[in-house]
Amino acid sequence: MDASHEAEALLIAIIRSLHVSQNVRREAYDGPGKTTVTILNKNETSLLLITSYNQAGFTLNNGIKMVGPMVLFSKSLLYWNIASAKDINKDSLVLFSVLEPKLDLLIIGLEEDYEYEFIANLKKTIKDLGINSEILPVDQACSIFNFVNLENRYVAAALIPPKRNPLFSSLNTKISKKKNPVTQSESD
Repeated sequence: MDASHEAEALLIAIIRSLHVSQNVRREAYDGPGKTTVTILNKNETSLLLITSYNQAGFTLNNGIKMVGPMVLFSKSLLYWNIASAKDINKDSLVLFSVLEPKLDLLIIGLEEDYEYEFIANLKKTIKDLGINSEILPVDQACSIFNFVNLENRYVAAALIPPKRNPLFSSLNTKISKKKNPVTQSESD
């Protein structure tokens, strides 16, 4: 093969590769049926807020439903591998002590009421890790997280879904305190 044929073959190979690469770039991940990945941290510009919760888990303002315990930051969320507040220990909290910059506040939402001694021991464990925290029932923790998050503070919430459905427990309370129209006394 002479030099002109080699040059022509090289030119054709270059043109083909340019043509293919342009088509591939233009068509990549375009249209239905293509695999795409959405990374919450890169695409979500607004803050994550908790809109509702129940015994199964939590619903966020962007439509994500998280089943079970979770850790929520202003723009990220993680599954929290614990079954109940009794599983919270130094190992399950160490993540919060190594974050840079340091959290302004860690809000822990518990699924039920616990004895004073349990809460005191949990507070001591958290304090030993050098973390500022609030330990609350999950309904209050959700509200406080939303409020502090809207203030653009560096906050995280470690939340466990409630054991009892909050809607049914409040309905039961209202129903049990209604006056019986016949006797005009409160029913139990």
